[in-house]
Amino acid sequence: MTTLDRQEFLILFASFLIGSAAGGWWSRTHWGGDGLIAVIATLIGTVSGYLIIVTALRAAGHPVG
Repeated sequence: MTTLDRQEFLILFASFLIGSAAGGWWSRTHWGGDGLIAVIATLIGTVSGYLIIVTALRAAGHPVG
């Protein structure tokens, strides 16, 4: 099992924060806070946040694995 280095951990943490905030807001605004929809929206937001962060870091020249 591989271990996460500090940069990878920070990227995952920031992705989760973005996903939780965006997914929670979106599901409350459009679906009234349904539990399953909130979980799905949070997962989609987390993956989207991760991809945005990794793309931005790569564009800035940082090596992201």
